[in-house]
Amino acid sequence: MAADDIRAMSEALAAEPASLVFLPLGEALLARGEYSHASRVAQRGAARHAGRADAHDLVARIALAQGDEARADASWETVLTLAPGFGTAHRGLGFLRYRQGRLDEALQHLEAARTDDPADASVLSALAAVRAATQARPESPPRTAVTGATAATGATAATGATAATGARAANAATFFDDLLGDTAQVALLLESDGVVTAGRYETADGTDLGALLGAHLSGVSEEAERAMRHFDLGRWTRITMETEAAVVAMAPVGEALVLVAAPRELPLGFVRRTLERCVAAARAWIGSDA
Repeated sequence: MAADDIRAMSEALAAEPASLVFLPLGEALLARGEYSHASRVAQRGAARHAGRADAHDLVARIALAQGDEARADASWETVLTLAPGFGTAHRGLGFLRYRQGRLDEALQHLEAARTDDPADASVLSALAAVRAATQARPESPPRTAVTGATAATGATAATGATAATGARAANAATFFDDLLGDTAQVALLLESDGVVTAGRYETADGTDLGALLGAHLSGVSEEAERAMRHFDLGRWTRITMETEAAVVAMAPVGEALVLVAAPRELPLGFVRRTLERCVAAARAWIGSDA
């Protein structure tokens, strides 16, 4: 949304604090990554319109973007007291409950989210993750994931609505292992809707975070392409993010996306080379199906 539109909505809200314009304004600020401003707008709006489920849902989604899971959890619980079938709240709480290890509750919320939107690929992947988490671990040894690399939580690789079949599916989880070697890096191949088709992102206790990480990254390629078009910069080729705990690098492979995460202590150039190797392998793998 253009800055002029945001300015106009801000002025309208200032002129009439009880206006519902806080909803599209908060959404616009969230989309622009202006989380602090978005949070102030959403919380004030939710306080004035305490009976609106969409207001509390907005507060929750902004809080999650800020990494404030406690506020997101409480706000989505409020949403469900007002509107028990609110799909976004069930989806968000399903992800949070999975991360908290409360699998039965996660399953209930994700089933409700699927009822609200049966075509949501991220929910389908998350459901597969929760069910898999209650079963025996795979025979292959887990790969230790980068702790704290992202606020996203996860699911088993090569599952979901568009998972591959046959021999390819059998080798999907370990596809990048030879390229990663003994380093603490992890790699995933994600479809445009966030479904994991290769690689795995497992914690030290064997919990796979892949599919829910993919769910949180669904649409990232489209957002990057939109930004490139807006600034007339051509096609995007790589995104690198440095957090307090990790380095995350992404690159497009056709309509899919390769993600590599590594500890901060690894040199950035090393992570980039790993990404390049994983991208080349993914291109060859995808091309084998053509």
